[in-house]
Amino acid sequence: MKFLPILGLLLGSAAFAAPTMVSVGESALLFTLPAINEDAAMAAVGSARVSLADFTGVAPSHASKAVLLYFFDRDRQGAGLGSLERLHKRWSGKGLQVIAITVDSTDLGTLSTEIEDQKLSFPVLRDNHRVVSTRYGAGELPVALLVDAEGRVFAIGNPTGESFEGELEGEVSALLSR
Repeated sequence: MKFLPILGLLLGSAAFAAPTMVSVGESALLFTLPAINEDAAMAAVGSARVSLADFTGVAPSHASKAVLLYFFDRDRQGAGLGSLERLHKRWSGKGLQVIAITVDSTDLGTLSTEIEDQKLSFPVLRDNHRVVSTRYGAGELPVALLVDAEGRVFAIGNPTGESFEGELEGEVSALLSR
C-alpha cells in the first residue's frame, strides 16, 4: 500500500483502484455521524455525534493540525483499530485526531460491544447506510484519508498488512512537521 502524498508521484498505483470523490489538495467533505463509542466522542467533542468540522476548517470547536479518517468494516481491517489506537496515543499530543468510520450494517448492539471492548480513545462513527463513505468514494476498504487543519485532503490510501501502522505514521509525521 502506498499513500498519495500532496506532491504525489504514485498516480498509477494499484492501491488507488477505488474511485474517490475527493482528491489530494481538495477540501474534505463535511459530515456528521453518530458515535458507537460515545465516551470517546464525548471526550473528543462533548457530543455523541461527531463532525469533521469539529476539528478542521474555518472555526473548529476542537482544532486539530491533522485528522485521520479511516473507513472500514469488520471484515476489512476492523483489526486495524489497535494500530490506530497506538498511532492516536503517539500523535494526539502533537495535533492528530483519529476518526474511524465503520460501514457495517451489523446489529448495533453487537457492533457496539465489539468496539467498546477495545477501549479506544478516538471516536468510531457509524455510516451503516454508506452515505459518507460513498461521498468519499471509499469502496475498496479500508480507506484512510489524512486531512490538514484547513480541511484539505493531504493523503489518501488503502492501508493494509504488516506495514499498516508505519505507512500511516509516515504520512502523519510528514503533515505535522509542515
